[in-house]
Amino acid sequence: MTAQDATSTTQSGKRPPEASPGATGGDLNAYVIARMGFPARPQEDLAEYMERLLPTMKPFGGHILSHGKEVENLEGVWPGYAVVLGFPDVARAHAWYNSPEYQKIMPLRRRHVDGELIVVEGNPPGYDATGAAAAMRRGILAGAPGTNKK
Repeated sequence: MTAQDATSTTQSGKRPPEASPGATGGDLNAYVIARMGFPARPQEDLAEYMERLLPTMKPFGGHILSHGKEVENLEGVWPGYAVVLGFPDVARAHAWYNSPEYQKIMPLRRRHVDGELIVVEGNPPGYDATGAAAAMRRGILAGAPGTNKK
């Protein structure tokens, strides 16, 4: 995204959120997680995609948190490799993905690699799942649909 683009709107007609000037790993609360298959062989398009990826993310406060690292399966099957990108919030992750700059390079990857991408919001520091467990138990006791109370 150029400086001129910062004042324009995205293809969806929405203005992209401003990136926080000092975004670091500690300022990230949204994650784009990708499961990517392995390409049949090295591809020039993929090299170009990797070279151009980070500049498309920077205007949205994005960071590459994990790329090219070995995946260790703890449960289930994970064919391929993982990529984890971080953004300050879900809105900026969506704005990056939908930006003209990223949409321009996405075909470089998609022509050669199958995979799935998700975006997920992170929890605040110190999050404890016991509150969610208590709410789940209240739902079970109340006989909420989808619970195992008979």
